Parts: sequence; structure tokens; C-alpha cells
Amino acid sequence: MKVPKTTECILELKNNWLTIWFNRPKKRNSLSEILIGEISHTLDFIEDNPSIRGVIFRGKGNVFCAGADLKWMQSIASEKNKTHDKAMKMSMKFGEIFTKISSLSKVTISVVEGACMAGAVGIASATDFLVSTSDATYALTETKIGLTPAQIAPYVIKKVGFNIGKKLMLLGEIFNGEEALLIGMADYVVKDTRHLDSEVLKIMNKVKKCSPNGITVTKNLLNSNYNIDTTHAAKLFAECIVHEEGREGFASFFEKRKPFWNKKD
Repeated sequence: MKVPKTTECILELKNNWLTIWFNRPKKRNSLSEILIGEISHTLDFIEDNPSIRGVIFRGKGNVFCAGADLKWMQSIASEKNKTHDKAMKMSMKFGEIFTKISSLSKVTISVVEGACMAGAVGIASATDFLVSTSDATYALTETKIGLTPAQIAPYVIKKVGFNIGKKLMLLGEIFNGEEALLIGMADYVVKDTRHLDSEVLKIMNKVKKCSPNGITVTKNLLNSNYNIDTTHAAKLFAECIVHEEGREGFASFFEKRKPFWNKKD
């Protein structure tokens, strides 16, 4: 399978998982217009390929991501013509990225080391799981530079709750990986970068034991924020029962064997 060509991120396909490496280490992997476009295109590619079980977001140079490229924002803010229209267009691009990550039918993991700032916290919060080093640093710094974390607020609040989210967004304080775990932002924390890969592999192995269709339907259910009636819930469950993977799940259980999606590569 050929992955999309990219210049500011590196795509690594291994064991049916695609890792998106942010690759602007000299700019602390800040999100440029090019990088945003490449991430968006790659997410479409992942969604359209059923053989891909999940996606991992990581950063090169021992840093996750410093958030949006402020020089890009500044250049738009300093223009004299159609500034608002251009800012709106840029803002929409960011919003689309967070939506695509959150609504992706595959499992998503953020692997955070070093800095995870502003919009990067949005990416990390929009993924299903966040694996962090204990000394990683997080902050929602938007209000400190006259901005608002409007695009990422829903994902942060969904992750940590309203009161904690409000504190993080209004005060912009820096917190580490251990603190991220305590407030519910991080799901797994390791002592240092040497243990990141093994922790991620544990999650991948657990995902492998689960039905791809079951995960997709469950993610859709979770993304509906539980605003679902019993009839619709019954319909979803019934569809899973008669789905090919549902039937295989029953057969493998009674035959005391692994289902086809959990066999060795």
C-alpha cells in the first residue's frame, strides 16, 4: 500500500497502523499551512483504507508539537486586504483537522514527549488515547497571546471536564505528563521516552483483539455524546450481530479460537 507523499510529516505504515510524524523539528513541529493540509489528506487516506487499524500521532526531534505556526497567523493578521476572510479560512482548516481526528472510524493515539502546546493539545485531546512521558509539558497558551482556544475547547472539555478545562484555558498554566494523567487528559504515562514504544504496542495489541466494525460502530456511538434513543441503540446492536465480523466473533468464541482480525501477521 502506497501512502500519500508528504514534505512536512513522515508517514510510517507498519502492522496495519499508520504513524504520522510531525517533521518540522526546527520549528518545534508547529502546524503550518502545508502540514495541516498533509495531515488532512492523510486522514482521508486512512479513513478510505479498511486494512488500516489505527493512526498514531508523534513528533520528530523529541517534541510533540508547539501548536499553530504563529508566523503563519501573524502574516495573515498583518495583511491589509480581506484579513478576516483569510483568517476564517485558516481557522476552518484547523477545525476540520480536529473534527476528522475525533470522528475517524479507526483508533487514534497521540504519543507525547517534550512540548504539547495550544492547538497540539487539541490534537492530543481529539485522539482516543494519549500516551505521555512524565516530563512532557502541556499548556493552552492561546489567551496569553490574545487568542481563544475556540477550535479545541470542545475536545479539551470532553477529555477533562468543564471546570478543569476552564482553568486550563483561562490561566494558560503549564502542566506535565503526571498532572495530565491526574486530570484525565493523558491515559498512560511512562517515565521516559525509552518506554513510549512498548506502551503504545500494548494498546495496539489490545485493539487487534477487537473487531474493526465493532470499534467503528462504538466510536460513532461515543461521538454522538450518548444522545441516542433505545430504538437506535437496538438497531446498531442488531446490525453488529448480523455483520460478518459479528458472526466471526460468535464463531471464534464457541470454537475457542482467535477471530480473523486477531491472527498473527
